[in-house]
Amino acid sequence: MSITAIIIAGICACAAMDIWQRLLQVTVNIPASNWGVVGRWSYYGVTKGALINPAIDDMPALAGEVKLGWIVHYLVGIGYAIAYWVLAENLNMLSYNWQDGLIFGIASSVVPWCFFLPALGKGLFARNTPTPLKVCVLAMLSHAVFGTAMGIAFLQFT
Repeated sequence: MSITAIIIAGICACAAMDIWQRLLQVTVNIPASNWGVVGRWSYYGVTKGALINPAIDDMPALAGEVKLGWIVHYLVGIGYAIAYWVLAENLNMLSYNWQDGLIFGIASSVVPWCFFLPALGKGLFARNTPTPLKVCVLAMLSHAVFGTAMGIAFLQFT
């Protein structure tokens, strides 16, 4: 498997997740991920070492934060693709298909639940939000779509 295939799989998975979130926004009025906040968090994480930033929502918007957030989103997607590839090729734990992609995607939900949401001040499993269960289920569904798309994308290169 080439590095180009891995990058393409990560990009396709992110695009599928983004389309899924836009469909939810249009059909049932559930807002898509705010990549501007991700960009702001990334900027402060790199420049100030503020990986845990519970006040990020209250901080003033930064010039270019939306663009940075989108870049970070897709770079993370490529990182997940590398992880999938390692699990498939080096550890023989996954195959390149939609079913294993779905499993990978659901398993990857632990990252927003236990790292990213707490880093943004939302708490472990979104406990500091008004609707923790809804936030966690939406994250899991988005990651399920992401992983399924990744498995399908990888399958195209095998």
